[in-house]
Amino acid sequence: MLKSRKQVRRLAAGGAAVLAFVLMSGAAAAQQYSDLKTYGPLTLSAQGSFFVGGSTHVIDPKYISPSAFSADSGNSMINQMYVQYQIPKNTIDEYPIVFVHGCCLTSKTWETTPDGRMGWYEYFTRKGFKTYMGEQVGRGRSGFDALTYQKVLTGDLPGSKNPAILIATDKFAWNVFRWGDYDTKTPFKDERFPMQTVGVGKNATLDFYKQVIPDLNSTLSEAASPDCADGNCTPSDPNAPFNSPDNMATLANQLGGAILVGHSQSSGFPTMAALRPGSMGVRGIIQLETGCFANLTPANIKILKNIPILIMVGDHFTTPQPPAACVTMQKQIKDAGGDMTFVALPDIGIHGNSHMFMQDNNNLQIADILISWIKKHVKYKKHGHGGQDGPGHGHGHNDGGHGNHH
Repeated sequence: MLKSRKQVRRLAAGGAAVLAFVLMSGAAAAQQYSDLKTYGPLTLSAQGSFFVGGSTHVIDPKYISPSAFSADSGNSMINQMYVQYQIPKNTIDEYPIVFVHGCCLTSKTWETTPDGRMGWYEYFTRKGFKTYMGEQVGRGRSGFDALTYQKVLTGDLPGSKNPAILIATDKFAWNVFRWGDYDTKTPFKDERFPMQTVGVGKNATLDFYKQVIPDLNSTLSEAASPDCADGNCTPSDPNAPFNSPDNMATLANQLGGAILVGHSQSSGFPTMAALRPGSMGVRGIIQLETGCFANLTPANIKILKNIPILIMVGDHFTTPQPPAACVTMQKQIKDAGGDMTFVALPDIGIHGNSHMFMQDNNNLQIADILISWIKKHVKYKKHGHGGQDGPGHGHGHNDGGHGNHH
């Protein structure tokens, strides 16, 4: 590891000291309106939403449904990324932070937790960060490309050409998010996820699963994975063009510099964004569970050695941590003189965290560890670019014509 265990413990202690936070191990009820917690006024200078990227393609009349609207055939927009933001009235001298969610989820990942507590979107804003959330292309408010389904419907393509849809079930969530034993619905004894929102314990509901939606990333027209199938088209090559990291690179440029955060399926996206042609705005990389690449080229390493990188994972893995790819990547970055930190939360004395630690009952403690790392590793340089003064100050939010075309 690049940092000694003693140094990492100091990092965790520094983050935890910032926060006077009482852990709520299952005391909160499920997320309904009446269960939401409030934390006092949140003073903003701006909030809103916009799109990054996007390209059009022509829809032939025969692919318009219902057919009564076939005369309305024309262009359709795809490949855009929806971004939501909050700018606090009193910002700190740090780059904006951009969060992107993982598989089968949306930006809801970063908002109010399933049991009604403050999420990272609000918390980072309260801590003075200009805070942005992007929704992966092909998901949520970013939309997806439906043309292939219409071609199958009209018989122009066989049914076997229909892009697979990744449908995440409750069992998928238990296994991937590391909550415990699905068959007996028994959580790990120290499990920190609000299990009452997935059917366990007093006042149990299934409210968390309302966040889980079909994953349509296999419909992406610019998916570059050669083995794109079964609902998973995320490239294994960090240099491959791919819609979401392409748009993240564009957004970081627009903001005049940004810290990119990816989780799970998108954990490798911040690194990929930094390696896009023309990418100049990635100032920090935070990859949650896990996002390491063992196939970086010398040219990749030359770029990444100049960008601080934090990899963080939770508890209850059945495989050794860090994984082999992270060991390889760390050595490459370290040997080149770069800054890469790997933190397994159990190694710094924090136990019981799930794959979804931004929603666990100590989520704000984990957020403070990230903030502490940012302040120590990401060197902020203020300049006159509009992105440092808040949104809408000359960095082109409505960017439909700024997409990455490959």
